[in-house]
Amino acid sequence: MNTIDEFKIILEYLKPYKKQVKKLAVLAVITSLFTAIIPYIYGRLVDAVSMSTFSVNFVLALLGIWLLMDIISAFCNKIIEQKGSVIRVDIANDLVCKISQHIIKLNLEFHSEKSIGSIFSKLERSASHIRMITGEIVFWVFPKFLTIFIGIIILFSIEPLLAIGVFLLFFGYIVITIYKVNFLIEAQKKLSKTHEIASGNLYDAFLNINTIKSCSAENFQNKKIKKDYRENLGFAYKNYFSLWASIMFLQNIFLSCGFFALFCFALILLKNNSITAGTLIMFLGYFNILSAPLNNLAWQWERFKTGITVIKRTRELLDIEPENYNEKGKIIKNIKPKIEFQDISFGYEKNKMILKDISFNVPAYKRIALVGGSGEGKTTLVDLISLYSAPSKGKILIDDIDIKELNLSFLRKIIAYVPQEIILFNDTVKNNIKYGKPNATNQEIIFAAKTANANEFIEGFPNKYDQLVGERGIKLSTGQKQRIAIARALIQDAKILILDEATSALDTKSEKLVQNALEKLIKHRTTFIIAHRLSTIKTADKILVLEKGKIAEQGTHKQLLARKGAYHKFYSIQFQK
Repeated sequence: MNTIDEFKIILEYLKPYKKQVKKLAVLAVITSLFTAIIPYIYGRLVDAVSMSTFSVNFVLALLGIWLLMDIISAFCNKIIEQKGSVIRVDIANDLVCKISQHIIKLNLEFHSEKSIGSIFSKLERSASHIRMITGEIVFWVFPKFLTIFIGIIILFSIEPLLAIGVFLLFFGYIVITIYKVNFLIEAQKKLSKTHEIASGNLYDAFLNINTIKSCSAENFQNKKIKKDYRENLGFAYKNYFSLWASIMFLQNIFLSCGFFALFCFALILLKNNSITAGTLIMFLGYFNILSAPLNNLAWQWERFKTGITVIKRTRELLDIEPENYNEKGKIIKNIKPKIEFQDISFGYEKNKMILKDISFNVPAYKRIALVGGSGEGKTTLVDLISLYSAPSKGKILIDDIDIKELNLSFLRKIIAYVPQEIILFNDTVKNNIKYGKPNATNQEIIFAAKTANANEFIEGFPNKYDQLVGERGIKLSTGQKQRIAIARALIQDAKILILDEATSALDTKSEKLVQNALEKLIKHRTTFIIAHRLSTIKTADKILVLEKGKIAEQGTHKQLLARKGAYHKFYSIQFQK
């Protein structure tokens, strides 16, 4: 991607604010014009006071114009800073919102494969860089270079030779800077990747702090963090700053030598009366205007190229195809959730099927349990109902309609899911419950909590339903989190329910409370139950036993025990004395 295309990316984000940007551009032109005129006034003042025909009125007029332009420029700069700051913050927020909204619409395969910390780091750094680009480059560098352009034109009209010298110095400086900064940009790319990895690992460590504590792995994790930040990231920064120092040295030498040569040439012109003392002062003024942005050029150019590289890498997420929500898909009215699997096979890779030729049906409002060893595809099977992944072969029907023909949002709203590991938002109890129905009333929330046997412990909190549950619900016990999840499923009032080992991590007391709440939740719902504890599925209408991705057995609890097959073996292992 060339530089023009890179600027188009920034213009894309500026487009919604083009009216405000145009107004600020007018103010920037005014300040640039005034800034470029002021050195001209310096020179004219020096010439005016050194002339024998000294005119007080002329000098006062020039001083008045100078002061007025300074005041107007200060006022314009104030507006540019105020309004420009708002625009750059809004643009950064637009970028984060657009990419975050897209990420949320990506399928679960993406989220299971990618590091959340790395993605979060990309978003944060992209927002920071686009604020910098729009603030410092669009609203600062461009006006400065406009001032230089106007200044060179004015200087050319007074002394062409000095103007040409300044222009050549300016052009040469830019060429050298752009050439050398390319090496710096490559170093910055490596630095960015190293930074993302380090941030992702650090985020992952904080996310799994319980595991670190339980394994007494604090020292091990600290060594890992130290290696990421002190060694890997430290080396990347040292390499970057070393290149930066060499570029700064080259720039300073070039600019100093160029100014020395031009100043000597100006002295010769002054000695030969080719220019006046005022013109020399004017030249010095324009050179100062030139040198300020030039000294920052490498830094600004590197920041632009680095920033746009980070932004482009983050925008690559937009190229990933989101889930097909099938907005025009079917919506079943008066749903009677009968479910049928027709010859379903599934695998993440073509030659590695997790599920093979699965066929069964579940009448409306019946309970079906899934039994099998770890890795046999139980969770994968129920995930297919929500179309988190599409079957590789076969069809899943709800009320005789292929789920691929349904509106995806509708499909997922009619399915409630209570997993083994409940992860809650770092929000209030009330907001976590009503997440299944955002417009739920307080009465509905309390009723759902009471039905889920959660109201009693919620009322015991200092802030009751407004109590914050902490990151991932860390302030609640496992049983409490389960009952909050059940309350959320109740308030969602979905017709299909999936329970993924919802009681396997609970103590006896909590299990009874949760099991009682689940019985209330299961009523009038077609329910899939995944359970290692076979005692929890005795009342299921049908039990499927999965082995090697296939249905090895199916039937009721009594039927399967009588068959003395795989289910009987599982049951015997759990209940042998």
